[in-house]
Amino acid sequence: MNNMAMKNNKILLVDDEAGIRKVLKITLESYGYDVCLAPDGETGLKIFTQKMPCIVITDIKMPGIDGIEVLKRIKNLSPETEVIVITGHGDMDLVVQSLQYEAADFITKPIDIGDLEAAIKKAQDRIAISRNIKSYMDDLETLVKEKDKKINESEKLVTIGQTIAGMSHAIKNIAGGLKGSSFVLEQGIELENREYLKQGWEMMKGNIDKITKLSLDLLNYAKTTQLNLQLENPNKPAREIMQLMNHRAREKNIVFKLRPSTQKTLVFLDCEAIHNCILNLVTNAFDSFNKIVTPNQIKNVNIFVQVENNNIVYRVQDNGCGINDTIKKSIFNNFITTKGMKGTGFGLMTTKKIIEEHDGEITFETKEEEGSLFVIKIPLKSKV
Repeated sequence: MNNMAMKNNKILLVDDEAGIRKVLKITLESYGYDVCLAPDGETGLKIFTQKMPCIVITDIKMPGIDGIEVLKRIKNLSPETEVIVITGHGDMDLVVQSLQYEAADFITKPIDIGDLEAAIKKAQDRIAISRNIKSYMDDLETLVKEKDKKINESEKLVTIGQTIAGMSHAIKNIAGGLKGSSFVLEQGIELENREYLKQGWEMMKGNIDKITKLSLDLLNYAKTTQLNLQLENPNKPAREIMQLMNHRAREKNIVFKLRPSTQKTLVFLDCEAIHNCILNLVTNAFDSFNKIVTPNQIKNVNIFVQVENNNIVYRVQDNGCGINDTIKKSIFNNFITTKGMKGTGFGLMTTKKIIEEHDGEITFETKEEEGSLFVIKIPLKSKV
């Protein structure tokens, strides 16, 4: 197996069976990998944070922290790390779970060397795609620095590059998800197992939703916007969002409230465009609770509409996980998502674009583990 292109040739192997660790270590070292070993999930996670290997191979059934939990935590710490899971023969339920949590592949015991090679090759390919995207983005940044006299052209190139990079990430993840869901469906058909059919179909629907959202986000961002400005009640788009998202709020046990403006003021708005902006912020606020594991936490998302200093001001506030310092520095400027593999990265870029086309501005305040507040300000005297 050729791993010469890999800048990071570390592999972490987590398995509670000493014999398997010994055999796989010899095999992987013969391929040129630097192999780290862990006898259990807790030790594996500690070694992962110290060594940051490019690939993790973990058994699913282990005492203490099992392989599914190892997979989830590693993907949360480092979404670009590829994880291969080892399952027992016939453990389809565990295979389905691992694919749902973005495992690169799975191999079954007793381990076939050919299957191991194929799984690592798949992981290598996924890593190579991500590495090439990063290299491309680095080249674009260098180009921007060299083209100080052509700032506008450089900015366009950066936007194009960011779009390509984000699309590549999203498409890679969707393709992997579709492959996993099709495998589960095939197993359901072959074994005449309705539960596998149901799980496979749910996975398939989730990936179809991702494709749909990615396509719509791309179209919304890429199109040259011609605002349909009309005199509107500024509460209208916020009330529409309340009606649209109330059902989802109840499903996720979120206390969702609107505090509309009490002033009878009309403003020139593209109501549909502002609707999309608020919807994106509210959706992000709902998703911010996905990383919160505090039991019995009261989840709050509020929309405020106010008139302040000749501006219509929309505020979307949550008490979710907040945004870390690394991401918040470039959240509006770069193709970035706070949702890991589940996000497309277009949402906040599109929102900022629409608000600026209204001659407005969007700002935010956030603190990790405490929540975020996004503020949209639109002048009362917008251009017609």
